[in-house]
Amino acid sequence: IAKYAKRVTASQTTPTEYVPARPHLLALGILSLFIVILSLPMFSGQWLAAPGGDQYSSAYAFYAWEAVEWRSTGSLPLWNPMILGGLPFIAVVTHGEILYPTALLRAFLPVHVVMNLGFFLHYVLAGYFMYLFLRRLSVSWTGAVTGGLAYQLSGILISLVQPGHPGKLFVSALLPLTFLALVVALRERRVWGYPLLAVAVGLCLLSPHVQATYYLLIAAALFALYLTFGETSTEPLQPRLIRLGTTFAAVIVGFGIAAPQILPFLEYIPYSPRAAGYSVGYAGSTSYGIPWDHVPEFFLGGFTGAPDAYWGSNPLKHHSEYLGLPVIVLAMLGCGDRRRRLVWWIAGIGLLFLLISLGGATPFYHLWWAVMPMVKKTRAPGMVFFVVAFCVATLAAFGVTRLEREGQARARTARAWLIATGVIALLGAVGVFGKIAVGLAPPERISQAIAHGDAIRVSALIGAVLFGAMALLVWGRLQGRVPALAFGLLLPLLVGVGLWRDGKHFWTYSPPPQQELYR
Repeated sequence: IAKYAKRVTASQTTPTEYVPARPHLLALGILSLFIVILSLPMFSGQWLAAPGGDQYSSAYAFYAWEAVEWRSTGSLPLWNPMILGGLPFIAVVTHGEILYPTALLRAFLPVHVVMNLGFFLHYVLAGYFMYLFLRRLSVSWTGAVTGGLAYQLSGILISLVQPGHPGKLFVSALLPLTFLALVVALRERRVWGYPLLAVAVGLCLLSPHVQATYYLLIAAALFALYLTFGETSTEPLQPRLIRLGTTFAAVIVGFGIAAPQILPFLEYIPYSPRAAGYSVGYAGSTSYGIPWDHVPEFFLGGFTGAPDAYWGSNPLKHHSEYLGLPVIVLAMLGCGDRRRRLVWWIAGIGLLFLLISLGGATPFYHLWWAVMPMVKKTRAPGMVFFVVAFCVATLAAFGVTRLEREGQARARTARAWLIATGVIALLGAVGVFGKIAVGLAPPERISQAIAHGDAIRVSALIGAVLFGAMALLVWGRLQGRVPALAFGLLLPLLVGVGLWRDGKHFWTYSPPPQQELYR
């Protein structure tokens, strides 16, 4: 009786879940906000390309030559005679998105403008597709928007502009769309989920980042197995197997959509520098994984000092692995969601890809490298961290939903967060995190780590302030002092500000290429 009375009391004080009048439109606006702020220099004609990045040093040259050939001949060029003795143009996937839909814009818009639009559009889509996927999982509106921002602005995504890797961004943006299609097809049994899945897979292959697509397909296959066998169901096995088979057929159709890109690529592979496996074997395949000295950056933005003051053990670093301290604690709360099987599968997928991203830092990659096909032809396993960011953002959305739907039952959580805020601020102020960086730095880079100590201290203090602000907001909402509207808007914005603060350093602009580098 006492337990029942406690549950009734908690339910009577549970805050109302915020649902706006036009949820999808408002969500799109919030999920566009930070990307618009980061993109403001585009409106003055600036080019989103960092000197030394792939977009700056090579991609523009490929695309500009393609545009000239296209406009003069009326068709896409298939052969590039201007590199060495000539190279196939479409088959060499490192030439970039030649057949991706945004490439059509190069027929009538300046090339650098199309490159800018490609980044802008896919960052917005990454957040919005994530929002739609989470809403399909019955996540609250606030939770879905928070999860969308947590994924869209996660360090591994938002920093892709620095090295100039749009292909990775395109695949990352399509990951939540792929999962959405699987939910629609396998759980909701709606026919339109299958063509949506085929289109998503086809676009990934046209990106044409083959390695990132490889990781996406593995994650999608695991989630499809969960939707088929992992959920409690009284349905007979046969119809579930039929839907799973139809899903596989949709993936094959996706490969068919991308056949104009895939078939020339397969024909070119024997002539590729990676034809016999990466030239230095296991060491080459594990290069640019995530070493242990990067792990504190998961919750402490700018810990390793990238891109200008990098002190870690990789040769260089032009990206971030920052997940956000508020996002991580929300994900920890989300692990208590009542849908235990779903939580375990999402967490399991995230853990698998975390092990992959660590590369040679753990013994697991020996097994992965030996068993999985085509892995020997790849390197930089750290890029798979976008799947980890996706899983953490999903669990964070579950955590926000628990806050809204469980009310006073989560008051103890808010108090624990406030205490943790003080501890993190104290450790940051006295320079503990900076000393950890010095202890982790390779001997030849200790001086860079020491010089970066003040920046780590400031980052820790700012992160603690934002975390504390989120804890106070949650406390106020659970006490009924913060209206549902304010909570529904301020929580995602607080999470977004913390991630934007870290990511904005990677958005480097240059003058239009025809005025400077390619004048």
